[in-house]
Amino acid sequence: MRILHVSSLYKPDIVGGAEVLVEQLGQELRQRGHEVAVACLSRERTPAGDQDGIRVYRLGSGPVFFPMDWGKASKPARLAYKVTTLAGTRVLDGLDAAIADFRPDVVNTHSLAELSPMVWAVAAKRGIPIVHTLHDFAGLCTNSAMFRDGRACEGQHAKCKAWGTLHRWQSAKVDAVIGVGRDILARHSSAGHFANVRKDMVRVIWNPISPPEAMAPRRDVVEPVVFGYLGRIEASKGADLLLEACRMAPADGWRLVMAGKAVDGDAPYRAAAEGLPVTFAGFVDRERFFEEIDCLVAPPLWPEAFGRTVAEALVRGVPVVGADIAGVKEQVEAFGVGWLFKTGDARDLSQRMREIVANPKRLKMGASQISKFTDLVSPVSIAAQYDSLYEALLRG
Repeated sequence: MRILHVSSLYKPDIVGGAEVLVEQLGQELRQRGHEVAVACLSRERTPAGDQDGIRVYRLGSGPVFFPMDWGKASKPARLAYKVTTLAGTRVLDGLDAAIADFRPDVVNTHSLAELSPMVWAVAAKRGIPIVHTLHDFAGLCTNSAMFRDGRACEGQHAKCKAWGTLHRWQSAKVDAVIGVGRDILARHSSAGHFANVRKDMVRVIWNPISPPEAMAPRRDVVEPVVFGYLGRIEASKGADLLLEACRMAPADGWRLVMAGKAVDGDAPYRAAAEGLPVTFAGFVDRERFFEEIDCLVAPPLWPEAFGRTVAEALVRGVPVVGADIAGVKEQVEAFGVGWLFKTGDARDLSQRMREIVANPKRLKMGASQISKFTDLVSPVSIAAQYDSLYEALLRG
């Protein structure tokens, strides 16, 4: 089978889980005997070439700026970028040429945060079956996060409904849809997206998580219990909420390591943590981070579709205290490994932390629990699920 993945970005330009999935999935599909290509945005359009056995078509980008320069752009430039992303044709022409050259049996599109939903029309015009993987809310929300004014959006605001109109119309051309979680599928379905996709062509397939090459035995938990936070330090990720909960935590018996960076600097967070046993570690080696903590805290306020750090913790035997929202909730509930608290409720989070500090032995995960979770998110398992859907689609 010849499979073309269409992704906003591709390595070395990686900003999130979508790019990681495309790379890992592509390699696993190659191991299964398929021919794989990727079409993606790039600073400059370059001739197609092989990269680690995968044919890569770098299509250039729109006329305003390359998406990885978003943080440097002015507000007018960002608005112009959004408009040209929807309406621009230069990238679409490049994709059409890539499809003509590679001649795929299946096109699998991924995050459209930086691409026009007209990519579906380009593939449909050539009669190629289309699979779309939902990683974010790019078709429902102007900021792709369903988060506004410090809280998760229950539905679409008027501006976002208008923004998502083209995505909804074009989604009629998609033949199969994958969500990296149940919640993200439900939100798109409620908004009328992918209404023409048959029920047997709708799947939930989690992101692949590679286990560590050599996992060190988990240390016995002794005081103080070490909680860990990993990711961007910002309000939507629950960083403010976590520090508020720490103010209500026991006076001793614990400490917190916050790993990651704040876009505008972590000075406000350091001030909020004054007097607390909190360490700001900046960018860290992930393996060392997980080895040195006893429990991960995942407190997002926005409906994170999957929650990669949760899965990375669980495959390493690190239990999770997580918000009861979207992908975080789905993973913790699926395996009963960890604890949930009410999203946005610092007092409830603090109570979970108190319970753990009072009885650290609860943090011990069994080998069978770790193995079960590892098997379900392994790149081999995820590729098999994608392969099964491709085969079913072509048979249909």
